[in-house]
Amino acid sequence: MLKYIPLFFLIIIICLCCKNTKPQIVTVSNTTCPVPQKIIIYKENVFDLSGYENGGGGRPFNLFDENAFVDPKMEDKNSSGYIPVTDPQPQIQPAMYFPANKGNRIVTDLLVNYKIAEVYVYDCSRNGDSVWIYTGTMQNWKLKAAFISNESRGSEGWRKFAINDSAQYVMIRFSSNKTKITEMVLYGCSPSAIPPAQKHINGDAPFTKKMMKEFLGANDFNGIEAKWTKPFYYNRLYAFTGDFDHDDVHEYPNVQYNMLRFGYWNNGINDYYFMPEDAEKMYGHKVWYAMNGLPFWMSKGDNGMKGRPVTKLGLDSEDPMSYARNANMMWNMAAFFGNTKVDTNLMSLSHSPKKSGRGTLSVYENGNEYDATWIGDKYCNPVEYYAQSSADYDGNENALGNKCGIKNADNTSTLMTAGLIDLDTNRIRVYKFLCNTLRKDKYFLWSGGVQYHHYCNRNKHGITPEEDSLRWRLSEVKKVTDRIQPGVPCILGENGYDKFQGSTQAAPLLPGLSNAECQGVFILRCMNATAFSGFDSYILYWLRDTEAEDNAGIYLTSGLVRQMPDGTIKPYASWFYVSAFENRLANYAPDKIISEKNNVWIYKYRNQLSPDSVAYFIYSPTHDGTKVDNYSLNVGNTTHTDADEISFADNKEAGNVINKKIVNGNVVINVEEKPKLVLVKEK
Repeated sequence: MLKYIPLFFLIIIICLCCKNTKPQIVTVSNTTCPVPQKIIIYKENVFDLSGYENGGGGRPFNLFDENAFVDPKMEDKNSSGYIPVTDPQPQIQPAMYFPANKGNRIVTDLLVNYKIAEVYVYDCSRNGDSVWIYTGTMQNWKLKAAFISNESRGSEGWRKFAINDSAQYVMIRFSSNKTKITEMVLYGCSPSAIPPAQKHINGDAPFTKKMMKEFLGANDFNGIEAKWTKPFYYNRLYAFTGDFDHDDVHEYPNVQYNMLRFGYWNNGINDYYFMPEDAEKMYGHKVWYAMNGLPFWMSKGDNGMKGRPVTKLGLDSEDPMSYARNANMMWNMAAFFGNTKVDTNLMSLSHSPKKSGRGTLSVYENGNEYDATWIGDKYCNPVEYYAQSSADYDGNENALGNKCGIKNADNTSTLMTAGLIDLDTNRIRVYKFLCNTLRKDKYFLWSGGVQYHHYCNRNKHGITPEEDSLRWRLSEVKKVTDRIQPGVPCILGENGYDKFQGSTQAAPLLPGLSNAECQGVFILRCMNATAFSGFDSYILYWLRDTEAEDNAGIYLTSGLVRQMPDGTIKPYASWFYVSAFENRLANYAPDKIISEKNNVWIYKYRNQLSPDSVAYFIYSPTHDGTKVDNYSLNVGNTTHTDADEISFADNKEAGNVINKKIVNGNVVINVEEKPKLVLVKEK
């Protein structure tokens, strides 16, 4: 995808450049660019193709962040002017951010086609290594300068290189993090007006319009009796690519895929049966699969779980054309599970009978936490993930053929981003940039949703959502995501707490409550914070435990139910808490934040089918046993003289109800750290 000049040419150019660390500038004609000016670089237009900004300990914009303080054209190398110090390179596990023959690449979008005269870089390196500077496009880069960075102390300073080219995009490429370039300044002239920096919206993001019955979801690993998923509109199922692409005999395009990871052929109903689909049929819920790992043939032998799901080993993982096999698997999935019936003779399945158009999947998540920094050589940079997604969505705009990509099997199907390990909007911004510059249609591939993962944790201890500023964090993420791609759903795909206090993600303890009750309290508070952040969905981690309640492993006691050794299901108090929340607020959506001050926080939901019905979610944001007795909750003018106070309780799917009198527009309530609901009808 990203084209570079052949290596032997690079060596020649580097050698020539190294003979003179101060190359002669080729002056741009005065008729086209009379006085080259310092080019303004906006942070939102600097793109990190390696994807390290969130977890790699470096900031790509550090390459330009001190431009306002320097003017190297006017400074002598040995002057005492301002010395830029911020390093853009990754510092944490840097090796994963320098793919072979590509290195760490930072691309700058100048927004208009500048006549670029020259570039200056401030070189603070101590170890010599190769650096390249390009102009052009993401599909066709032209090498404009190549040099070896400084190798010893005392040689720090500005180095300048001629560019003499018209371009909108500039890329600098580093071989390794040995190179320390602390600033880069471009000079040139713009033939047209320069767009201003983006304006940021103050205040919170708009609340979701979704009712709570279509807001909640849960993660699980297999089918479970539908009644346990009843509170959850979404069922995000962990799936493994190796189960769907299990064929280690045939090569593409003769691969046979298996769609029976979660189901089997049932002679009694003369159809395939999938337990996860029961909730869809009974409650109108939605299911999607979060694909993990590699096809079976790649998981064997020395390769293990390394790399990307390319069609053959050795193919360029940043080229969409390398993912034909995976895209063909996705086509077969959409043909089998999607809403459109296709000619079954075109399907390639290892089981029969072949059937199409089950109408049970419409969203596809083609990966999970590919950006995880702890997985080393399984790490996936943004360009690699874009390449796979362009193939998986529509066969890279049909270049791979009409049997590749979900859209070519079922035009109602959409992609969702593989869940990100944290609230990394920078990576989404790079995805958008890649779509704009590498696809002819500039289509943002993940219209099914942008999915973030986040756990309330500090210093390896679970903390409350209020201590974590969860609502505020998510609101900021929603605003940024909307700027990147307006209208795309924002999904909190993983969030939750373990019950066992030995876990590093254990729910904080509350006086007088069991571990499961504490878990339930903080899940409720997280759900509420997410709803009032502007996010569109909250997907709980996790639905079902299979381990004992005293297992200290992280995320091993985070379920709301436990599957016992004999296969029976035991619900925890947290399952009843969430059930009561959904049952009581099924038709409600966030309406107004009443208070987030002191020891009483209040949020107002409104019934979308009966707008005169409102619900107040009220609690103390602490975790030390704080209570506020006889608090007067103002509910305004109501049609009745009483209200319903709902308390969350173990073994009560609708909670406990107490009738409360409304006096002069107020309801007196004892506020606790465990939330309560107050339901009234307004005039």
